[in-house]
Amino acid sequence: MTTTPGTVTTKGAPDPAAPARRHVLEHAYLPVMTLRESALANNTAVMQAYVERHGLLFAPHMKTHMAPALAARQITAGAWGVTVASVQQAMVAWEHGVHRIVVANEVLDPTGLAWLASRRAADPDADVLCWVDSPAGVEAGRAAQDAVDGDLHVVVEVGFPGGRTGVRTAQQARDLAQLAHDRGLSLRGVAGYEGGLPDVHAARAYVEGVLAVAAAVRPLVEAPRALLSMGGSAWFDGVVDAVAARPDDLDVLLRSGASLTHDDGFYAERTPFGRHPDEGSLLAAIEVWGRVTSCPEPGLALVAVGKRDISFDEGLPVVRSVRHVGPGGAAGVVPVAPDPGAVTVTRLDDQHCYLALADGAPGLTPGDVVVFGISHPCTVFDKWRQVTVIDDDETVLDTIATWF
Repeated sequence: MTTTPGTVTTKGAPDPAAPARRHVLEHAYLPVMTLRESALANNTAVMQAYVERHGLLFAPHMKTHMAPALAARQITAGAWGVTVASVQQAMVAWEHGVHRIVVANEVLDPTGLAWLASRRAADPDADVLCWVDSPAGVEAGRAAQDAVDGDLHVVVEVGFPGGRTGVRTAQQARDLAQLAHDRGLSLRGVAGYEGGLPDVHAARAYVEGVLAVAAAVRPLVEAPRALLSMGGSAWFDGVVDAVAARPDDLDVLLRSGASLTHDDGFYAERTPFGRHPDEGSLLAAIEVWGRVTSCPEPGLALVAVGKRDISFDEGLPVVRSVRHVGPGGAAGVVPVAPDPGAVTVTRLDDQHCYLALADGAPGLTPGDVVVFGISHPCTVFDKWRQVTVIDDDETVLDTIATWF
């Protein structure tokens, strides 16, 4: 794992005076975001085994964490490359040595398109793709390709009514694929996103439709193998079921990014491994540690963690444990695992977390530490430039950088 030095002015950076082998509470200025090494190792292995078992390629969505050290971990384990959401994110991946990249969006910025179209000139072994979902995207791609005498590789995005991006009908997809081919872009196949659908059954039906489009546009794909790319982190078992009878010359590229860290909320409730426990299981790797700063009235405690430190868009954080801190500092920590519902998050301000303490909950005192689990990993990583990796005994193993 690559260690990136930080300074004490970077949120999440270590205390430079901390001892070499130290507990996280001796290492960090709170609040701090941590990743459990054992959970990262488990999730990396489980997902790579899953895609290999089902004959898929894997390009996990790097926008989840934007941490090159984490992307390198997954590629070392066997991932094909990475997925990103923007050209800027693609540039981060490229500069850190990842040259197989899917930009899972239509790109219309001429400068960004020119950079994409020039990748094979920079590295003949590179494979960099972006999506198109409109004639405007095709024409912008053609102009950029001509401007740099490059080669832009694209897939047609197929969406669904009421969903996010992507053409809405199979006929529109076929017409757009024909236009991309006729305008000289390198058409590679089709893509979509099933994560916005309400359940795994709807996801499977949608992917079956996209698979039919992939077959229809296959004659326009000049590469030896065509591509179908799918995969949020909630319904990818629906993808696997839908593509089970795919053609032999079609590669299915899964993009599920939140699987690396998992969570204690949104994805914990929806993960395919909950429906198929025989396939493995994921562990929540993310914790955010904050100190109790006020207990102003019975049943209420305030922790110095807020919206600027922790995700809240897909559900409030949950309390995983409490650390009663004695006179010895970290050496005197007494871990407590409250009963479910005994200590709950009711509200977040910018830099405060409100805890409701039920009868029988462990008493909290200013100076105690609360360890939170989160819901939705994508929107906690972007709040941290430095993230601490810890062992199961909560000693620090590394500090890694994010690039947002």
